[in-house]
This record gives sequence, C-alpha cells and structure tokens, in this order.
Amino acid sequence: MSTWSYIAVNGIATGLIHLVLFLILLFRRGKEAKEKLALAYMGISLLWVTAVTLAHLEDIFIPAVTDSGRALIPTLAALLAASQLASIAQFLEYPFWPIAATAGYTWATILLLATIYFILFPSNLLPLDQIGIFSWAALILGTTVLLAIGTFRSRLAFHRNRALYWLFTATALATGHAITLLPLGPLQTIGPPVHLIGAIPLTRGVLTFWLPNVKATLRSVFRFLFLFAITAALLTGVVLSVERLTDILALPSIPLTILLAVGVALIYLPLYQALVRLVDRLLAGVGFDPAQTLRDYSQTISGVLDQEQLAQTAVQTVAQVLDIRRGALLVASPTERGGLLLRPVPALGEISTDPVELEPISPILVRLQEDDAPLFQYEIEHHPVLRESPQREREWLRVLEMEIYLPIRAQGELAGLLAMGPQRTGEPYSPRVVEFLATLAHQTGVALQNARLFAGLQELNARIMQLNESLRTAYERLERMDRAKSDFLNIASHELRTPLTQIRGYTDVLADLARSEVLTQEQIARIADNISRPVRRLERIINALLDASQLDAGMTFRFTPTTLAGIMRMAIEAWLPALKERNITLNTYGLDSVPLIRADMERLTQAFSNLISNAIKFTPDGGRITIEAHPLDDEHFEVTVTDTGIGINSMDLGLIFEKFYRVGSIDLHSSGDYKFKGGGPGLGLAIARGIIEGHGGCIWAESAGYDEERCPGSTFHVVLPYHAHQGPCRWQRPE
Repeated sequence: MSTWSYIAVNGIATGLIHLVLFLILLFRRGKEAKEKLALAYMGISLLWVTAVTLAHLEDIFIPAVTDSGRALIPTLAALLAASQLASIAQFLEYPFWPIAATAGYTWATILLLATIYFILFPSNLLPLDQIGIFSWAALILGTTVLLAIGTFRSRLAFHRNRALYWLFTATALATGHAITLLPLGPLQTIGPPVHLIGAIPLTRGVLTFWLPNVKATLRSVFRFLFLFAITAALLTGVVLSVERLTDILALPSIPLTILLAVGVALIYLPLYQALVRLVDRLLAGVGFDPAQTLRDYSQTISGVLDQEQLAQTAVQTVAQVLDIRRGALLVASPTERGGLLLRPVPALGEISTDPVELEPISPILVRLQEDDAPLFQYEIEHHPVLRESPQREREWLRVLEMEIYLPIRAQGELAGLLAMGPQRTGEPYSPRVVEFLATLAHQTGVALQNARLFAGLQELNARIMQLNESLRTAYERLERMDRAKSDFLNIASHELRTPLTQIRGYTDVLADLARSEVLTQEQIARIADNISRPVRRLERIINALLDASQLDAGMTFRFTPTTLAGIMRMAIEAWLPALKERNITLNTYGLDSVPLIRADMERLTQAFSNLISNAIKFTPDGGRITIEAHPLDDEHFEVTVTDTGIGINSMDLGLIFEKFYRVGSIDLHSSGDYKFKGGGPGLGLAIARGIIEGHGGCIWAESAGYDEERCPGSTFHVVLPYHAHQGPCRWQRPE
C-alpha cells in the first residue's frame, strides 16, 4: 500500500469522526452560546482536516490543489486557535469572552481572506505562513493564560476540576494544530488524529455539565499502567526463567513452565490484591472506616439538644476524616408563602448567619424537596434548570463557598441541609465519600428534629419571660398613671379652688364696701385687678383642660405661612417677667436660619410656651435655658430646648408626655406659674406633644438623670416639617 493511500484513509477516517461530532452539535436543540462556539470550532476543524489531507496527496492531485491546502493550514490553525480561545473563555465564564471571540474571529477571518486572495492571485507580498503561525501561537498563549488563571483562582474542587478538564482538552487540540505546523512532511497528517483526542472531550464537555474527575482519571491510568508493568515484568521473568532453567537443568520446558507458573501465581495473587487495595485506597481518597465513624457519630449526637452543638459535632466529625475547610448546618423552616427559610448555623470557618428564603417555585427548592440526592454547588451554577433559580438565592449559596449540600429529613420532611466546603486536597468528593456524607446527614435528621423542638421550647420560654416582663412594666405604668390621675384630681381641685376663693373674697370685700358707701374709684380699680388675675388663671386652667380633652378626639389646626422666630418671640414674651424674677438666662440660636414655614402659629406658640414654662419650673434660680434651631434635611428642622435644671429620671422619660402625669411629689405643688419645682395639673407637655404631632412632627426628651445637687439638666427635642401636614412624622429618629 502506497503512502498516499495511508494519508487518504487517515484523512477520511478522522474527517468522518469530526463530521459526526459536528452533526451531534448541529442537531442539538436549544443551543446555548457554548454549543454554538463548539459547533463553529468543529466546522472549522472539518476544513482544517481536509486541508491537511489534501496538502500531502501530491500523487493523486494536481499541485494547485495540494499547494492551496498547504497554504491554508496555518490560517485555518489560527482560526481554530481563535475559536478555541473564545470557547475556553466562555466555558470558564469569563465576562469578556464576547470581546475575545469578536477580536479573534475578526483577525483570523481577515487572515483567511488574505490567504484565499493570494491563492487566487499568487504574490510574495506578505509572509502569510509566518503570520498565521505567529497568530496561532499568540492565541494559544492567550488560551493557556486563561486556563492557568481559571485553575488557580478556583476555590471549589468541581470548578478546579472543570478548569483542569479544559486544560487537558485544550492541550490535546493545540498539540494537533502544532504537529501540522511543524516541518514534518507527511507526518503532519498525525495532527488530525491527535486533535481528535481533544475534540471528543470538547464535544462531551459541551453536551453535559458533569465532567469526569481529571485527577481520579489520571490515577486510574496510573494504576492500570503500574499493575500492567508489574504483571508484564512477572510474566517476562517466567519466560526468561524457563529458557534459562531448561538449559541449565536439562528438563523439559512444559513441566518446568507449569511449575514456575504455579510458584509465581502463589506469589503474584497476594501481591496483586495488596497492590489493588493500596491503589484503590489512594484513588478513592478514603483513609478511614466509614462504618466505624458513623457508629461513633450516632452515639455522640444521641444526647445533643442544641443546634449549634449539633452543627459543631457533625462538621467536626467530617473534618476529622476528610480535612474540610468550612462547614455549617442550614436549618430549614417553612414560610407562610410556601417557601423555605434557610438559616445557617456556622460550625467551621467564617460563615454569615444571614438567612435566605427560597421561593415556592424555585428550582433549587423543588430539587431539594423531590430528590433526596446531595446537591452540589457546581450543579447550582451550571445545571440548565437550577440556573433558572432567582439570582438572590444563587448568590447567597455562592457566598457560602460550600461544595456540597446534603438534605437532612425528619419524618419525610426537609429539616435542613448539611453544608460542607471543599477538601484541603482540592479534590472533588468521590462517590464513596458522598455516600458516607449522605448516610451521616440521614442520621442527623432525628437529632436535628429534637434540637429544633428544644430550641422551640427555649424560644417559647423566652417569650413567656418577655411577656411577664412586659406585663410587669405595664402594671407599674398603670399604677403610676393611676396615681397621676389621683394626683390630678387633688391638684385640679386646688388649682380651681384657689382662684375661686380669691374671686369670692374680693367680691365679698367689694360688696361690704358698696354697702358702707365708702367705695372709691381707686378701690374699685384695685379690687377689679385682684379679681381679674385669678379669673385669667382660672381661664388658663379651663382652656388647658379643654385642650387636653381634644388630644384623643383630635385638635383642629389652621396652617398658614409664618416664621419660627416670630412664634418663639411670642412664646418667650409671656415668660419674661418670670425669667427676670427667677434670674434665669434664656438664649436663642439659629431661629433665623429656618426659612418660612407653614404651621398653626397660635398652637405652636402654645406648645413652645409650655416647654419654656416646664424649663423654668425645674431650673433653679440663676440657671440657664437655651433654645436652638437648625435644619435637618430638605423637609424638616429641629428645635431643642435645653435647661440646666434638676433633670428627669429615666423611668419618667416615657411618661412625662402622658396626660395628668407629673414628676415630683404632690406635696411640692405650687399654684404659681413659675415657682421652682412647682407643678401644674400635668397637661402642659401632653398638650405640647399633641400640637407637635398634629403638625406631622415628633417630640422627645433626653436627660442624664434626676439630681437636685448636680443639676444635669434636660433637653427637649422638637422635629417639625417646613410644611405642616396631618399624619405621622416622616422623619426617622436615629437609633
């Protein structure tokens, strides 16, 4: 058989196999980007195989055909390298793969068109062969860099295995290209068969997301070669020994051969079995007794009632035998919408405890509920169905950096997941290890159910204690409010009786003077003035009671444009005599920095007047009151009223804005409006809060505590909108 016939048969055979791979990809439905790129690669491969074959069939084709095939080899190799670079970048999910594909295909296409042009119109203008070889080398170098980066950056074993798989595939493909570019003559036709060694894994990698374990495959090959070498060495030794002993002992070869075969068999069988066990142990990666480990684990968790302790026990058991880097227990709880809430319980490594809710129609949830098999992170990222899960769920699982999730079931329901990170060896979990982990997760089901029940009891007990504390606090609050209402009745009766007594007394005096007919104009004026003061005080008390009655029914407001400075000026003006008499300094800051506002001027004046009155009453003589205003944001401003008074007890801060509540002893009550520690009926701050909240604002008080000697003072904060509105305050108070 002549050389050309071998070349033709080789070309036809490799071409047909490439064609079969091309057709498999061509007729696959629903092709994604990776399948389209692989299809383009196999199509170019058919042209390349044809060119390589034609280039060495000078005996049956004219020089124009063979020369054309030879000229196209470097260009087609560069086009294959460009397609390979795009495919590898897409397989490894580099975000820039479209740019790499566009640039590589564009350059290789330009080179191909130039080659075809110079084939039709021969010219030595450009060294296209050298350009094609250089382009191929540059593109292959780029592919190698991408594969190296993908291999070293992979933190999960299955991702690293994926990179290794494509590394070996790309190496075989590039080796096939390189053989056809070397000056080997007819030996260049070996390139397409070598190329097939990579083309077949390329097609397989496109059609399925599960890839063979590269390291395990290499170990299997090593085991086969190792055992084959030992067996071949023993058989060779038997043959040589028979020949040698036949000459030395002058014995027939057949009996001697049988005798030696029996002896070697007695030695070889135990040796072979020992070698197989040793190599299988290394291949499986299991250097422990799974049955004994599971028995010990079952005894350990039988008395565990705490979820964190259970997670520690399960993960530490696995870590001791597999040397994993991280692990956690994901406790599952059904949601009202039919989904599943996963809450991590860390056990090994730094793991976030933020939970995630799996949607009711999430493919991940469906997979966990319907299939009892372990779920791999590799599946979540590459399985066409699981990749349709919400991005939020997949991102949450990706951040966990776990390799495998093993379902834990209790009474047939999914109770949780045992999540294990990658092994320190960097190897994917072998089937034997996965079976061990699945059994361990199955044994964890009852313990997890008991731990959840125990946690539920603890939570229920905590809630009961919290409710008891809330009831105790509410009871104390009711007692204080009840005492406040009783005090209010005493104070109100005193507040009403005092001006009435004064009015009655001056009225009697006026009547006696009138009967004695000695009443002068000066006496009438003085008596009228004395009657007017208690009447005004009585009027203020009644108005306060009426305003308080409107707090629950709702106050009416008339919002008009006004200024904060004008409101505060009127509020302060009423207390100037009191400030002077008590020698209290009052300073204001920033009132003019607040622009025009829309509010009820009369009501806001009343509210700030009540706050100033409160500050005066609880500030010793010679003290200081500061009123300061400043903008908060585009919609709100704040006013603070700060005094150097005796302060407020922390227990009273939440009650001072309630109706009828007042601090201090009722025995210290004074009917004066501004006496030190003189209290009123307990309505001023309640009315102030009602007015502020009626403007869409909020009010609160702060104090370091109650101390009459140290005088820590108090600060009342008022936040108001520039444009008052009915409804809750829109400004969020910082925590």
